[in-house]
Amino acid sequence: MVYPKFRWFVLISLVIITASGTMTMIAPSPFVPTISKDLGITLGQTTASTMMVVMASTCIVAILSGFVIDKIGFVLTWIIGLSVQIIASILINPLSSTAGGLIVGRALQGMGMGPINAVIAAVCAQWFKYNERTYVAAVQGVSVWLGISFGLIFTPAMYEFFGNNWHRALAMSAVPPAVGMIFALIIFFGPKPPAKLVPENAEAKETHKKDFKLSLGTSAIWVLFIMALFEAWYQQAFNDMAPGFYAADTPVGLGLGAVGAGLKLTWAGYASILGTIVAPFIVEKLFKGKPKVPLATACIIGAGLVLGMLALNPNSGIWLILLPCGMLFFTSIVNPTIYGYIAKHYPDRVVGRLGGTATGLAAGGSVLGLAAGSTALHLTGHYTVSNIILAIVIFIAGTAAAFLKQPGIKPAEEYLR
Repeated sequence: MVYPKFRWFVLISLVIITASGTMTMIAPSPFVPTISKDLGITLGQTTASTMMVVMASTCIVAILSGFVIDKIGFVLTWIIGLSVQIIASILINPLSSTAGGLIVGRALQGMGMGPINAVIAAVCAQWFKYNERTYVAAVQGVSVWLGISFGLIFTPAMYEFFGNNWHRALAMSAVPPAVGMIFALIIFFGPKPPAKLVPENAEAKETHKKDFKLSLGTSAIWVLFIMALFEAWYQQAFNDMAPGFYAADTPVGLGLGAVGAGLKLTWAGYASILGTIVAPFIVEKLFKGKPKVPLATACIIGAGLVLGMLALNPNSGIWLILLPCGMLFFTSIVNPTIYGYIAKHYPDRVVGRLGGTATGLAAGGSVLGLAAGSTALHLTGHYTVSNIILAIVIFIAGTAAAFLKQPGIKPAEEYLR
């Protein structure tokens, strides 16, 4: 099978489109204290309204998208998701004048984000060589963190540009997915992937169902699903709550303000990008494609470092940057390893559905993390319990890694011969 050079444009598009979706997702995070005061709701309620809602709708739509990607292709799935995000972002300006309207707007944005995030396994299987797939999955992980890093700078900048108007700043979230749409349309009208989708006859549909059933019968896929859920719980809850913790006035937070919080935590985004980049080299080169040890180690270190957040104060200096950097560097090894493993060890015909399911469960983990964190914040008025919960869940993910073993099913590589 010949893989054309156009696949590198597909890779660039993957980066831009994924980052644009993540920028929209993270947009309200630095404004949690401001939104709380303007709408007259607590910090916990604000976190739930802005972040938990978007992840809940992302979870549902990502799982449903997994069943669609294998039928209509990932590019059309992208176009649908980007269209929804653009419309939702424009509408959020008038909707966000009330708490209920803000919830509706964020739910719509999540409906657009779900399809965007769910396509990675299908992109790997349709456009890239077998030995490139783990690296492509890592690139998508980098894209997530590029989006978060840029989002923590872009939206506060729009906030200041529009005279401290957070409603209009959130509406500017329509710009990144509009840029992503240009790239999606170029791919849609461009060359077709080497691994083409073809209409399924009755026999092919039966084989498809059999492959999916066999895949779900392996213990490895359930370990990967569990790790996807808890790793996302950890990272998403931290990313969505840390800006509020850094921005909120003392003694609840560190008193750095929205812009100060963004500048400090942006470095953690860069560390996560680095962790995502080195992940395939660590797993494939150092551990010969056996991810059990690096996955478990990364999660356990992440559990220890998040407990260090309990000791931070406004005078912690460089530790305000280094501690989040360490947390996200190590745990960012997990996500690309999961999707690379699925793309390499399961049949091409079902990787879209498996990848979409993993993405949906990850979004579900994000919802659970935000629900637990925002509830703890609402009940206690502090972030202490939220951090302890994060340490527990990422430790569980590390423990699950110990049970990962090679699935007894025909891998993607066999279908390429």
